[in-house]
Amino acid sequence: MKRHVAATVLGVIGFLIMDSHIDWVRQDHGTLLEINGQKFDLQGWMAEQGRQWRQDCRRVQAEPTHTANAQAVLHTIEQHSLPDSLEAQLLQLHIQADWAIAEVTFKTLNPSIVVLRQHGSDWLIQDSAVWSGPTAPWQAADFVRRYLQQQSPELPRELIDCVPIEARRYAALSKGLSP
Repeated sequence: MKRHVAATVLGVIGFLIMDSHIDWVRQDHGTLLEINGQKFDLQGWMAEQGRQWRQDCRRVQAEPTHTANAQAVLHTIEQHSLPDSLEAQLLQLHIQADWAIAEVTFKTLNPSIVVLRQHGSDWLIQDSAVWSGPTAPWQAADFVRRYLQQQSPELPRELIDCVPIEARRYAALSKGLSP
């Protein structure tokens, strides 16, 4: 067999093999890459890589969890979903102007990321901009960022871009499981 025929046959066979193992799947208004039945959020992964290059955190303040401001935010969250929220623990708090994003854990609830806005001296939870629960099979950080930005369009982009989101807390299928 001539080399160019063999190369063509090999290329066609390779393509058919790849085509039988790799596919693009539409799910939840998005597209996932599926390889041998396992789904990957390639678009979310690429968005997170790009975010790391474009983020500008100069105006975002990472607030220590023991400050009076952090305790005021924690108290607001504790009063939001009683009685389960009473034992909330503040993991991180980031503030930009009158906006804040807090990450909290609870004993009986899933970890949550909460968007708050300050009115006067009070912090108010933006009820529609709270994330709690799994994101699988989507990339957790990108999925949560897009959700919070969609739910609270006025939220400063710099703030949401600068909040670290640990995939292991939100990618699991249920509380207590890790990916």
